[in-house]
Amino acid sequence: MLNLLLICHANVCRSPMAESIFRNRLLDHKKTVIQSAGIAALSGSPIHSIARKILVNRSYSIRDDASAVRLTAPMLNWADLALVMEGSQRRELVRRHPFAAGKVWLIGHWLARDVPDPVDGDDAVFNATLELIEATATTWQPALTTQLAV
Repeated sequence: MLNLLLICHANVCRSPMAESIFRNRLLDHKKTVIQSAGIAALSGSPIHSIARKILVNRSYSIRDDASAVRLTAPMLNWADLALVMEGSQRRELVRRHPFAAGKVWLIGHWLARDVPDPVDGDDAVFNATLELIEATATTWQPALTTQLAV
């Protein structure tokens, strides 16, 4: 079983997009539970309308109950792997929750890239963000697939 947690700032743009992408990529693995959260999320806030539109246009599924969730320490305890969008988010989480240091990684680790927040951008910015998250998911897929095969 793998518990994967995807984290961004507000849980309305990047981490919900990442959650949809990873769910799509790991569909064959019934041993995976994927959730997303935001470091400063206002719980219950809807996914950004452009993020939702871009996901639907690319045929990604979105959970019916998808809305922002604020990250908590129990969520980090639950996670086997937590992927953040920016290096600064990793540093902040490790500062707040030192126990999680070994499981919090940058989603763009293998590309040495942060995933910038598209929140004030247009469709093109959100599309570029989605494409970057897809690229980062591709780099994680071999490690996750190997882990799930055990």
